[in-house]
Amino acid sequence: LVSHEQEKGLLECSEEDIYNIARYNFDWRRVGRRLLCDQKIQDIDREGGSEAEKRENMLLLWKRTKSHDATYQALVKVLRALENNSTADRIEELETKQAIQGNK
Repeated sequence: LVSHEQEKGLLECSEEDIYNIARYNFDWRRVGRRLLCDQKIQDIDREGGSEAEKRENMLLLWKRTKSHDATYQALVKVLRALENNSTADRIEELETKQAIQGNK
C-alpha cells in the first residue's frame, strides 16, 4: 500500500530518517546548494564538525526552513541530478517504509 502523499511525492522526511540519511556518504555541499542558499552552506561549513555532522546540520536546516517542501522526493530529485543514484535509491526505500508505517 502506498499513501496518497507518497504517490504525489509529498511525503515529508521524518526527523528520524534525516538522522539516518545524514550517515549516507554524499557530498553535502553540492546537495545543500540545491536545497538551501550558499550562505547557509558556508555557515554550516564554518561551524565545523565531521562531514556526517555537517550533512545532518544541512538536512535539519533544510527540513526546518522548507517544512512541507522537505520531502523524500525533493531530496531524491537533487541526488539523481547529481548522479548519486545509490543514495537516492536508499532514500526511496526509507520513503516506502515511512509510507507503509503511516498507513498502519
